[in-house]
Amino acid sequence: MSEIVEDTEFMRSVAEDLDDEEAEYDWHHAYLKFGSYGSTADGLTIDCRRGQDSYGAIGWFFDESGTEFGWADSLGGYLPELADQFETGRDASPVTFNGRLFWESAFPPRPEWGSSDEPLPGPDDQLPELNIPSNATAPLPVGLLHGLEELGALLAILPPERVAEAARKQLRRLAVETGLNKYPEISSALDALDRGEAPPVPDQSCPLALRLRKVLAQTHAHRDDHRRCAAEQMAHGIWGSPYRSVCESASARSHLTVNWRTDLHEDLGNPPLPPIPDDRFWGTLRNPAIDSSWYTTRYVQDQS
Repeated sequence: MSEIVEDTEFMRSVAEDLDDEEAEYDWHHAYLKFGSYGSTADGLTIDCRRGQDSYGAIGWFFDESGTEFGWADSLGGYLPELADQFETGRDASPVTFNGRLFWESAFPPRPEWGSSDEPLPGPDDQLPELNIPSNATAPLPVGLLHGLEELGALLAILPPERVAEAARKQLRRLAVETGLNKYPEISSALDALDRGEAPPVPDQSCPLALRLRKVLAQTHAHRDDHRRCAAEQMAHGIWGSPYRSVCESASARSHLTVNWRTDLHEDLGNPPLPPIPDDRFWGTLRNPAIDSSWYTTRYVQDQS
């Protein structure tokens, strides 16, 4: 209930300068937001404007297109459809995490392709280049943690070694789920990370990079965006920041399994979860691995 109030008040504050015509299209002060798609401010809406033909109707708000009604005539009409989805898993699966309900969708596994004994390409072959991180110690923009909600807050306060362990485990899960673990160059690199060994020097022509570059080229022919994303994440996770790696692995895995939140919490050691972070949390955070300077500045200004 508190999230309904918070989200609705946020939408009202954003739209407070709109005239009546703009508000009806975008966000009217008598609309109520009662469900979130977990993407920007998008979510489900009830029309609470008394006297309107659409009074009580269920619609949806999207950042790019505004508010539209037509999903159902009333909350009572919407709930049976919701119950059907609970029972059948149609369109999305209901998942609970930390006492909350989420609707999650996972794409079915792609047909398996590629072979573990494929020869490596030569360094002069025409292949896409990897985006290899140039600074693994660069602070993580706090915005990348927002979508993780309480898991993002947990990442921000855990010891760095626990975050690094979770990054390795998440990267391993992603490799298994996308079939990348069958390539010896990738599995060996993940094994080395687990042993605490330094990765190979980041270079476009090292065996690991050549394997990932070949996979990137093959994903185009197979139209396999999930494995393409996973191959890119292997490079970021092996050579980059553990904080960024956890965020990117979780984002990639959210398209592959509905239980990605539970998996991430497990990989972080299943500690008690903090509340969903607010501006004050980020403003008072003191973690040099996370750039929350914008919130810190706002917090200091508010306190003074």
